[in-house]
Amino acid sequence: MQRFSVVFVSVLFILVNGASASATSHNAVYFRGAVAAMQSTGADFSDKDCSSTSPPALFGCGAGNDGRPLGAYGDFGEYLAMEIAAGRYVSPWLRIDLAFNYRPNMNYSGTANFRGVSGPQPVSSTARSLSAMANLFIELGPILNISSDRWHPYIGTGVGVSYNRLKEVEYLFPEATTHKISITPSGERFDPAFTFFGGLGVALSREWMIDISVRYEDLGRVETDRGGMYMNHIPQDLEIDKTSAALRGFGLALGVRYSFF
Repeated sequence: MQRFSVVFVSVLFILVNGASASATSHNAVYFRGAVAAMQSTGADFSDKDCSSTSPPALFGCGAGNDGRPLGAYGDFGEYLAMEIAAGRYVSPWLRIDLAFNYRPNMNYSGTANFRGVSGPQPVSSTARSLSAMANLFIELGPILNISSDRWHPYIGTGVGVSYNRLKEVEYLFPEATTHKISITPSGERFDPAFTFFGGLGVALSREWMIDISVRYEDLGRVETDRGGMYMNHIPQDLEIDKTSAALRGFGLALGVRYSFF
């Protein structure tokens, strides 16, 4: 995130101090691409049904050893999101596009709070997400009667669907005497997805524009499937019910937009 912020500020400085760009017009159709440096919000794993007994829930109901509800508490840290989109201007102040986003490497780090376990209980996994979004953008210049060939501020929102894939989740108990590790099944699911944008288009020429935005995304949830959980101290896997965690993030995006007739 820090490296991306340096690049972001450098590009903005060049744009502000560079030579004037040619005037841009509201062309009918455009393509755009972007890379976003995202930060996960809290992603806390919990049972699908904490009272389930067939198969049993992983965590169960009640408070853990830290007073919070039983579960695993953490997040997916910093991750990159890559985006491509195609759209068109409906009017001088309104445009729509269809975007595809891929997040290939979202590393989870957290801590569980099982009762009766001494010492730390680190939790780790990796997820990836692919989403398709229909976005609507409002160009603020025409609405606010701001006339500028270079600067094009906008806000936007999108709705779509995400496919979220989670690898096996590893629970470690380094200070336990016998039970040292549990590994739950992997899982995948489709969920509704939402996103919100606030950004600035900076015209470089009639066709080309730098796109800078802040964004928030809600991609639904990641989950582990019902199935066998490996534990190092017993010979057979123990079947457990599903667990899941929210998948949300916010960040900075830097991209380009090309418009043509």
